[in-house]
Amino acid sequence: MPDNIFSEVEKQADSAATARASWRGILSLDIPTLGLGAVQYHLRAAKAHGDLKPVNFVKIDRETGKEVVSREVPRMYRYKLGPNGERLDMQEISQEDAKEKVRYDGEFLVSVRNEKRYFLKYELEISGQWIEVPTSQIIDRQDGEEIEPFDRTTQIEVDPDGFVPLERLSEYKFKEVYQLAPDTDKKVKETSSRVKQLARYLLEKHTALVSFFSWGRGYVFYTSVIYPYERKDGKLWLLMGLSEGVLKLDDAWTLEDEQEREGLPPVPVAKKKPKVTISK
Repeated sequence: MPDNIFSEVEKQADSAATARASWRGILSLDIPTLGLGAVQYHLRAAKAHGDLKPVNFVKIDRETGKEVVSREVPRMYRYKLGPNGERLDMQEISQEDAKEKVRYDGEFLVSVRNEKRYFLKYELEISGQWIEVPTSQIIDRQDGEEIEPFDRTTQIEVDPDGFVPLERLSEYKFKEVYQLAPDTDKKVKETSSRVKQLARYLLEKHTALVSFFSWGRGYVFYTSVIYPYERKDGKLWLLMGLSEGVLKLDDAWTLEDEQEREGLPPVPVAKKKPKVTISK
């Protein structure tokens, strides 16, 4: 029997069909304090798949409509040294300028650094022509439509239907969990009592809040799930879990009899703000 059954379960390939068992073995228990003495369970396990998929898009030259690719290329800059050693009058120069002017002109120094630049993809990969496209002309396109990257989330907006029962939290695939606390800055004037009241209210309603969250510029985003957690010693936290997707639990693996099964809708996920879709 494998030491870690879950590492074996993870090996199962994703499939649209009913989840198949990828491990079989024995669960042995001997916990008298819980009333579980010397008992064995013969079990099987199947992976509960997630629904997170990568975002596919291409970068396009806005003027020509052609696809571009990025490459790290060396670029030269001429500059002057300031009184404190700082670089002044930085200006990109070509190799021809460097050969014809800078080599003989003691007024400027030259620096070289690698930078990401964009070039027409077809011309570069097929014809070997390095035709550069200015960054200002580059747009992102998905399925023929222009899309824009997400900005950093500074306000978490919860829609009217953005909530989920606490008992369904385990269906989210949390990457990270953060502890939320009141901002006590004088300009904001938030109080611990108000935040605690929110946590208590969510706990009483047995409810978590669901919204969109992005750390910064780009196409990576999360479903933020804000929920209360009260420990047995009475300490209370308001937590935010960042979910990369939800588990796709297979109804065929539920432990109830067929007639006892009650279908529930999928747990809610963040509504994407910019027009961009997850690739299939």
